[in-house]
Amino acid sequence: MTATLVLVRHGEIVRPPYTSNFDRAPLSERGENQIRALGGAWPADPPSAVFASPLRRSIESAIILASAFGRSITKRSCLKEWSADESGIPQPEYAALEKRAWANLDFVPPSKESLERAAVRCRECLEDIAKEVEGDTAAVVGHGTLFSLVTSTLKGEAPTEAYKNSIAFASAAIVEGGSGLRLVRDFSTHRSGRLPGAPT
Repeated sequence: MTATLVLVRHGEIVRPPYTSNFDRAPLSERGENQIRALGGAWPADPPSAVFASPLRRSIESAIILASAFGRSITKRSCLKEWSADESGIPQPEYAALEKRAWANLDFVPPSKESLERAAVRCRECLEDIAKEVEGDTAAVVGHGTLFSLVTSTLKGEAPTEAYKNSIAFASAAIVEGGSGLRLVRDFSTHRSGRLPGAPT
């Protein structure tokens, strides 16, 4: 049997102006509405489980989806966003480090995790979740960079910063898991004013 994983990038955040560490950044009001809209236009069967990265923006997004579908949230540390440096250096310095990492996926930045290693981490995490929800659908709420590393490979393409940047807030991709992972639908936005369970 296969599992259906709906990979969800968190909603828009309130960006901190002076640091590159967004771990504590909350969703903006617009970001909350983006996730509500996704819940109302859910692109698959209703999820039997909701998994989330432990970072605040992901948890807040997952809470909205979990509430819409009457589910609880399971945090997975393996879904945490990749970071070139977690110390909160100025954003221009961080951007230079990130560009270096995208230019060489094996480059090990101060965070001690290359993009290549992060891709392996995310893929193994998604494979484990697929085994856990075999035969069902799960919402997996996380981050653009981390998810892009896996979905680009599933498309048969090398991961790139341009593809990562194309993944919009609150967009969703559909991946099937069974004997390996298969990309069913790449990231796209889904918008509706109707919440799950509301009358049509």
